[in-house]
Amino acid sequence: MKKEIFNFSYKLPFKTNILIQSICFILVLQFSVLDAQVTLQKGSIPLINHFTTDSLHKEVSQIYSVQKAFPFPKGINEQVKRQVTELRETLKHNKYPSMSSSKRSAMEPVVESGFDGAVAAGIPNDNNLAVNNDSFVVSVYNTMIRVYSTSGDFKKAWNLTFFPRDQKNKRPGSGVPVLDRSYDPKIVFDPISNRFIIVYLEGSESSDTRIIVAYSSTSNPLDGWNVYQITGKPFGGTLWTDYPMIAINGEDLFITVNILKDNTDWRDGFTQSVIWQIENKNGYDGDTLKYNLWSNIKHNDKPIWSICPVQSSNLPGETGLYFISVRPGDASNDTVFLHHITHNLRSGHAAYSYKVLKADRKYGLPPFAPQKQAGYRLQTNDCRVLGAFYNNNKIQYVQTSNNPINGRSSVFHGIIQYPERTSASITSKLISYDSLDIAYPTIVSAGNPLYGQQALITFSHTGESVFPGTSIVYFDNNGEYSDLKMTKSGLGYINTFVADTMERWGDYTCIQKKYNKDNEYWVAGSYGQSNNTNGTWISKVLVNDLSVSLKEKKPVTIHNAYPNPVIDLLSIPFQTVSDGEVKIEIKDMNGKLVFTINSYKTIGLQHAIINVSQFNNGLYFYTIIAPQETVINGSFTKI
Repeated sequence: MKKEIFNFSYKLPFKTNILIQSICFILVLQFSVLDAQVTLQKGSIPLINHFTTDSLHKEVSQIYSVQKAFPFPKGINEQVKRQVTELRETLKHNKYPSMSSSKRSAMEPVVESGFDGAVAAGIPNDNNLAVNNDSFVVSVYNTMIRVYSTSGDFKKAWNLTFFPRDQKNKRPGSGVPVLDRSYDPKIVFDPISNRFIIVYLEGSESSDTRIIVAYSSTSNPLDGWNVYQITGKPFGGTLWTDYPMIAINGEDLFITVNILKDNTDWRDGFTQSVIWQIENKNGYDGDTLKYNLWSNIKHNDKPIWSICPVQSSNLPGETGLYFISVRPGDASNDTVFLHHITHNLRSGHAAYSYKVLKADRKYGLPPFAPQKQAGYRLQTNDCRVLGAFYNNNKIQYVQTSNNPINGRSSVFHGIIQYPERTSASITSKLISYDSLDIAYPTIVSAGNPLYGQQALITFSHTGESVFPGTSIVYFDNNGEYSDLKMTKSGLGYINTFVADTMERWGDYTCIQKKYNKDNEYWVAGSYGQSNNTNGTWISKVLVNDLSVSLKEKKPVTIHNAYPNPVIDLLSIPFQTVSDGEVKIEIKDMNGKLVFTINSYKTIGLQHAIINVSQFNNGLYFYTIIAPQETVINGSFTKI
């Protein structure tokens, strides 16, 4: 692969593009990455408003129309969708052995509490959520933002259209076009800067297409927000932006969107997916934003459709970011595109590359899902990647998929080992049930930042005997799944607005770790209400797996294991800070537990002798769990 380095200089010519709304300048460069010609545009975005919730009482009462969603998501091959749905009917009595006979993790997540996150039904509910390190939960869906305490007490709500109402230093209502079709909100909490970021869309045609980005000015979502708007047609023409996804690293916000043509469906109207890379500091400070816009992302001269950003687990401090794409409209495929942007925007050295990987099993377009009410079904859309995270040299991701054995809508869970390597490989499992159809999954790291692959996966569920709701499973460090746990059981079927029986389900679920709690997670998802409309439910979930909360909390004297490499007897010296139980675990490089031992020891210097002669050759990781939550980690090589 040819590697090219570009040095950006202010002496390079640039020109203002009047088609780019709220962008001061653009610098365009092209360079080869594999067989793609990826275009990089650099520019800036001015602040348009500082919004405060105190101004809400000044707002004039208005009636806001809830936009209608298409009964059937456009862009999916209707013939293929019909075929996989018909196949589901022929296979629905088959049993899926891998979930019914495999050993399950003994550690189930605990649903500690929950409350309604929306007072009115959306069409469908575009659920997203973020929680800060204090006591605020911010729920966003369709056109609304609602703020709660972590105990479920309602604080305040406002419409997305209020954000850009007053231009900075101007009288209210001036200078900013009115928002009348706001949708697809996404929210993230930045634990490093202790702020929230909200991203959502305005308009669904080229006459008005914008991306609204709002940064909270403090950790309190009620204090105020710095608001920016980006054009949804950065290349001009009759194009508009749809389907945003977001992630952050230690400095930057990444927004991926799809660019569509006016008055066309997804297959004919899709032009490309792009990546906005935005430096966050100025957003928090209320200054002009700087950005990179990555476009013209292709494989074999064809645009890659839908790009899911990969969120770094725990504290998002890594530079750059990974992204994942698949072939979301195919009945069966195993292609995975792994994108990578190196470096943060501020460095001036950010570069894009991608590689094509093959999963070890095929994913495919999911069938429609039945409801408990006979004849009523729910849409499952396509099989694009909907959530991903990076931790300990692994990327884990989830997408909705069909199950070729029982024909049901299921969840494809993939793990990319060592994504930075040319020989990166994908192992996968299919989460599937013989009595449920599941869709719209999201995943979050639930493991120790020092090691492990634990994860929580949430998704929507429905079935012939179960009303639509939201569920969660725990994936442990041995590669086993817990039994399904319903965070919210449905109270009725969904029949919100479609004249026939093909209802929109709720196009997103969301899960986020509370960063200052070792084992606390927050989930948002849809459920069928008793009046047969969509509801939103917010849940607090705990993981009681001891390894999730392991951190080095006490000072200890750590000595390396020896000899290293080792043939037979391994010696691990260590010192405990108090009397108590000592546990030693050894895991291979895939995270599989291969050895464990427990013993009560008094305070002082210890010496563990372990016979590893029967271990396979390779790299191993040991963990010593000592009293007072002391944790010692190390590694050795068996030869």
